[in-house]
Amino acid sequence: MSSRRLTKQSLNGQAEISKSVLRDAEKPANDHSVGSYLLEWNELQNWQQDNEYILSGYRPASNSFLISLHSLGHIHNETINIYSHLFGSLLFATLPFILYRQIAPRYATATLADIIVFSTFFFGVAICFLLSATFHILANHSPRINALGNQLDYLGVVILMWGSTIPTVYYGFYCDESIQKTYWSMISILASACAITTLHPKFRNPALRPYRAVMYSCLGLSSVVFIAHGVFLYGYEIQRCRMSLDWMGVMAGLNLLGAFTYAVRIPEKWFPRRHDIIGSSHQVLHFMVIFAGLAHMAGLLRAFDHIHSEEFRCT
Repeated sequence: MSSRRLTKQSLNGQAEISKSVLRDAEKPANDHSVGSYLLEWNELQNWQQDNEYILSGYRPASNSFLISLHSLGHIHNETINIYSHLFGSLLFATLPFILYRQIAPRYATATLADIIVFSTFFFGVAICFLLSATFHILANHSPRINALGNQLDYLGVVILMWGSTIPTVYYGFYCDESIQKTYWSMISILASACAITTLHPKFRNPALRPYRAVMYSCLGLSSVVFIAHGVFLYGYEIQRCRMSLDWMGVMAGLNLLGAFTYAVRIPEKWFPRRHDIIGSSHQVLHFMVIFAGLAHMAGLLRAFDHIHSEEFRCT
């Protein structure tokens, strides 16, 4: 009986191997296209592994820009990450033209400076989303392109943070040009430092990562500094209108919610495989950042309305 059982198990094992060989034989020798097959987590190369709770839906390494671009026409676990921020980039690249036609006739006091600071905001958000989408499109190309795309993704975050603070400082310190210039200079220097630590090969060394973390922290905390400074100088009620502090709170809350969800890997951590394609934490982060951008835009529009209203006076 034992001999028969072993023989049967051996035959079953050989049958499974044969099926596997046949499946592999059905795949064209050089076909890495997403349409042919997707991978499981345990089939990935080390450089492709990022979130161990996403178990399926991975694109094979392509080593080809065309094949990675071809994946835009297929469903996989990066599809929503790609299209959410492609849509976001297109949205924020289009909105300024729509808003300009709506706002320009409303206030004769609107100036070129208003156009510049709003354009800086929209440019920063649109570029951030475009770089993010590019990273996700090419993430399966190769280790080198994956690493480069990741750097560009972080660079986009720096550009977004810089572009978002420029108009907030402009309206928050509308009556004090010297303070405006001081904060613009400080923010631009910090953003440039973050860009250098993101792109320069020297800072890929693990020993220098703390310096990059410090630069990003300083850039993020700079917003807290100038908001607190504005409230100290003019009082909360005035800055609530000039900086639209309530909308800034909504924006911060949405960003924090997205970041928290991404950090704890929910819901894919709780429901394995259910959110591999739709509803993963990274996708939640993408949509929260888009909503945060819209909240920031709403705040800037309210600040614009306040500054250009008949009741506004610099005191």
